[in-house]
Amino acid sequence: MIRIMLVDDSQALLKLIQGIISAEVKFDTEVFTFSNAVVAKEQFSKISPDFVITDIEMPNFDGYQLIEYIRSISATTILAISGSNHEDNCTNTILHCAKLHGADYSILKKDIVENFSSLITEMIVTHIQ
Repeated sequence: MIRIMLVDDSQALLKLIQGIISAEVKFDTEVFTFSNAVVAKEQFSKISPDFVITDIEMPNFDGYQLIEYIRSISATTILAISGSNHEDNCTNTILHCAKLHGADYSILKKDIVENFSSLITEMIVTHIQ
């Protein structure tokens, strides 16, 4: 069983990603969704996920802070996502900074429908090997 922690303040995106994982990922997964990064941080050690997928721009406790916290205690694989309303270069910069904070992978929210399934499958296959 592959345990995935999914963190985003958008309920619609949580449902979209969870639906893609359920429909398209050919591995046995369990997805834990959080719309609040503080709660996700508090539950991280209890859940002990294999992967964390986190939005960057969230209120109160952002994705950078969550990534830094996870990196301080774990080598769990992290995928950063961003749907910034700024021009594309700014969004790419946000994801570049996420990698500097410790994210292993990144994807723009606008690319999730088209590319998420293959990316998460690649992450899982790499993790299993």
